[in-house]
Amino acid sequence: MATEEMGKLLNQIGQHLADILDQHPDGSYMYAEVTEGSCEAGVFHDEGEQVVYYEPNDELFDALFDLWKFAEADKKWTALHYEVNDGAFKARFLYPDQLDPDEFSYERRGRALDERYGDKPVIYPESDGDFRELTLDDFPDDDENSAT
Repeated sequence: MATEEMGKLLNQIGQHLADILDQHPDGSYMYAEVTEGSCEAGVFHDEGEQVVYYEPNDELFDALFDLWKFAEADKKWTALHYEVNDGAFKARFLYPDQLDPDEFSYERRGRALDERYGDKPVIYPESDGDFRELTLDDFPDDDENSAT
């Protein structure tokens, strides 16, 4: 029963990838990290000469949390490599003891992309301009916020 339910949850993730890509998810890859109260994911699609990044949606994050919560307490994974090829998905889990705690998730994701795609360029969407880079001037001085 547990294996069947886990298969349904993993299949649901593939359906969300199809929605994000707006096409069959063949050639897609997702790297995700989930912990209590936190989820990061990147969706990528191999388009021949390049790999294109797609922004995950809330439904994908919900499905990842559901999958993570489904795991037994002593078998909680931290990272998920998920790929779709020839109409079938393949999922590989990494557990906390398999990850370097001094390494950031974006470093692990970058290494995963290098291992999967080699020197193939990864194309990220251009910014919409609705953000700005914060500087130290944007944060109040510690002395101003200290209780006296």
